[in-house]
Amino acid sequence: MERYAIGFQVKPGTEAVVKDLLAGYSPPEWITSGGDRLLGTSIFMKDGLVVRVMEIDGSLPRVMAHLARQPAIQELERRLDEFLVEPRDLSSPAGARAFFQKAMMEHVTTRVAVFGEQDT
Repeated sequence: MERYAIGFQVKPGTEAVVKDLLAGYSPPEWITSGGDRLLGTSIFMKDGLVVRVMEIDGSLPRVMAHLARQPAIQELERRLDEFLVEPRDLSSPAGARAFFQKAMMEHVTTRVAVFGEQDT
């Protein structure tokens, strides 16, 4: 499993609308036709910063391509566009790739507790 995060800014004064959009969209299909899986997603918001964290089992590009074809995700992204500080173009694979490359956050560390094992 790998974790990825993207961050983007929303226009001041639109935080409540964006929060409602992000909290209320229908979940996508979790498994791609090739077996890659979106295990979970969390969205955090502080002031105008939105951070979306995804847990993926498999290929990030294949999961992202799968999500981009999901009607609920397409609708959510279309509705979010007007509230973003920086415009983006998700209408083409090149535009989507450019947005995600810019929005992808650097993974610094992950720590996972292991219970039931004794140090020797």
